[in-house]
Amino acid sequence: MSDILRWIMLSSEILLCTTIFVVCSMTDRNTGHIVLITSPFYGHIIPMIDLAKRLAVHHYVTYIVSVSKLDMLKHRGFIDENETNDLNDSRLEIIGLYDGNNDDYEATNPDTINHIPLILDRMHEPLLQLLFPVSTTSPSSRLIRHPIDLIISDLFIVSPVFEGSKRGIMTYFFVPNNLRAHMNYINLSLKKIQNDESGIDFDRSLHKAMSFVKGLVCNSIRELDRQSLQDLRQQTVPGSDKPIFFIAPLMPEDHLDEKYRDASVKQWLDTQWKKTNGIPSVIYISFGSWAYLKPKQLEEIIRALKQYPFIWSLKANLQATISSSSIHKDKHILLQWAPQRSILSHPAIRLFISHGGWNSLLEGMLAGKPILVWPLFGDQIINGLRLEVEFEMGRCIRYADLSSGQRLVSSDELTQYLKEIFNQEMIYVRNAQYIRQIMMHAKEKSSRKDFEKIIKIVNNRIATQPTKHTDL
Repeated sequence: MSDILRWIMLSSEILLCTTIFVVCSMTDRNTGHIVLITSPFYGHIIPMIDLAKRLAVHHYVTYIVSVSKLDMLKHRGFIDENETNDLNDSRLEIIGLYDGNNDDYEATNPDTINHIPLILDRMHEPLLQLLFPVSTTSPSSRLIRHPIDLIISDLFIVSPVFEGSKRGIMTYFFVPNNLRAHMNYINLSLKKIQNDESGIDFDRSLHKAMSFVKGLVCNSIRELDRQSLQDLRQQTVPGSDKPIFFIAPLMPEDHLDEKYRDASVKQWLDTQWKKTNGIPSVIYISFGSWAYLKPKQLEEIIRALKQYPFIWSLKANLQATISSSSIHKDKHILLQWAPQRSILSHPAIRLFISHGGWNSLLEGMLAGKPILVWPLFGDQIINGLRLEVEFEMGRCIRYADLSSGQRLVSSDELTQYLKEIFNQEMIYVRNAQYIRQIMMHAKEKSSRKDFEKIIKIVNNRIATQPTKHTDL
């Protein structure tokens, strides 16, 4: 295709979208438009797509994610093919951003975490060009088709906050973690700035952006973060005076958006359930998409768990280091990706071994399962400690994270953790079920109330500014 023809086609598409903008502004201002922007990390992508689906019941929603993640979201059942189709007429549209983040950024080496600043920086220009276009160059798989009333941006993505504020668009930050972990992160970033450490440009930008956002949308539960909220209000850190909306749990209880892509997994779980006459026996293991475990560590884990039936979500490159003789197919399953929500909700699951990513912990808590947390970096450490000390629904392995040198956890040590949990299993199960009840109550009460406040904000916006829209 010639450059001239490509330019004509793209110009026509922009003209069509401009027409749609005007029509929407004049005829459909009973419905607002919310734009959600996520960083390309699964612990952020998944809760934000859950939020997008809930918001789309009330208003138009555009969900923006790196284009390299679209196939994953489709394959794993989180989005429908129609939601990325140009002919889509639903209220939810998925836009893939051509940001150059084409690698999977999963567990390939222990230095992957150091790529985060580069990954986020790549999103800057194409994202602003998509939101506030100044040329005919398309930075995405499709264009935004409705006037923007509200932007909810991932905490790691600050540029839409500044640019949106210039144009009179309300902006909020999405906090993918609990409030306690968020406060810890903000305080650590303040120390970095005070000590003039390297890489503080982002921290300064984040703190500045906090003064522009209208509030925070937090992927947590008010009842679990009540003390953290009180503590935050006593501080003078960036964002301490902002309204906070607690909207978890976001995942649908029936897991209809996440299916058993391989029916054999459910069949295997059903078989284990029958073998034990209805007693939970299976351990489910997942260290998230950013984990890197050395071959020796994998051997120690296998040695400790081989007596138990287990399902392990483990990347292909890590599976390749495990001896096939260590895996008994009737008792052990290794998957490159697992339908975690569906697995955790199965009655055969006895224990969840997790890296402590907050979204994974929420899924385990909603399933009411005891959890052994094995933190590897960042907020996973404080999440694990909260689960053990505050929620009392499991244990947390100490000093095995990257900042501690990621020491080798021996099979004997891991076995001891399992014994401690199973020796007090009824207590941990009872506490896990109690946390589940808190979450279910919040889903219908406090979190629903905060979610409805967000809807009301958009309703008030379109009522007071019925014809305002973002200029192309």
